Amino acid sequence: MRQKFRYAIILLMSQIALNCDSSGELASRAREKESQGNTAEALYYYDLALRENSENFTANKNLGILLAESGQAPGSAALYLEKALKKDPKNPEILLYLLEIYLKAGSKAETDSVLKGFSESWDKDRESLAQFLTSCILESKKNPSERKRFQENRIPFSNPASSRLFKLCEEKVYEEAHPK
Repeated sequence: MRQKFRYAIILLMSQIALNCDSSGELASRAREKESQGNTAEALYYYDLALRENSENFTANKNLGILLAESGQAPGSAALYLEKALKKDPKNPEILLYLLEIYLKAGSKAETDSVLKGFSESWDKDRESLAQFLTSCILESKKNPSERKRFQENRIPFSNPASSRLFKLCEEKVYEEAHPK
């Protein structure tokens, strides 16, 4: 009887291990397709990985970023990024993509929650960048000294989302004062 019970446990554990592993393998396959430039297949494999394990951090993060980069599904992108953020609440990359989505939507409450995430993280440069971009885009406030600092240290250009937000800020607030 004990031996049958032991085999049942081993069988159950191996099944669980296979399911967990297949989600990771699918996410790896998706990253491979993404690096080859095949976005459609990458989306497909991320979706499969999340069907296997809806809590897969890598699949949630990368699928959210892919959707955010496309600009076509900001709500879905935010959903996946928020799930990933629950597993890594101080991840500056996730926070920047969420900031972009919420600032473009004009959502003050969600933007404030992202700013709170930055305030709790170790990356104080990105926190000040997030605050600068928020005041620039949502409130149309100018801060020439911060703008100059960010232009010189190139922090906004280390991430595609922050780069787009910095450009949006430039167009919205600073180019109005100096039309071309």
